[in-house]
Amino acid sequence: MTTINQLQIRRREILEVASAVQQFMNPEQLRIPSIANVAHVLLCDLCKMMMDHLADEKKSVYPELLTDANQNIQNMAWGLINNDRLVRPEFENYKKRWLKDCEFQFTDAFIKETQGILELLHQRMELEKNSIIPRLESRELLANA
Repeated sequence: MTTINQLQIRRREILEVASAVQQFMNPEQLRIPSIANVAHVLLCDLCKMMMDHLADEKKSVYPELLTDANQNIQNMAWGLINNDRLVRPEFENYKKRWLKDCEFQFTDAFIKETQGILELLHQRMELEKNSIIPRLESRELLANA
């Protein structure tokens, strides 16, 4: 079972990697092969981290929320499930389109789409920070250790 502490640690790690990636997202930096390689590895790691995070929430967090007696908590869970239906395919498509091989051709389209996926990631993390975690803590739905 996922604890609130584990959820917060994963969020922080995802945001740290996303911040590192963001620093590389300009054409001048990505023309340097070693930086392009690091950016590619970090993006692959970030996509995996995000997919694992969403999968763990689906497995460990949502069942707790969906079975809560409070209808508002159940509604929040359904909102998150619907959000997952939007977020998950974006990450899967991004990974297939841009990270499938080792050709480090980081075009303007790649940079634009990467910035979009990072914004989506930040929106999801903010949703968790401002909505999910406070409600989990106030309702003591997940262990805090």
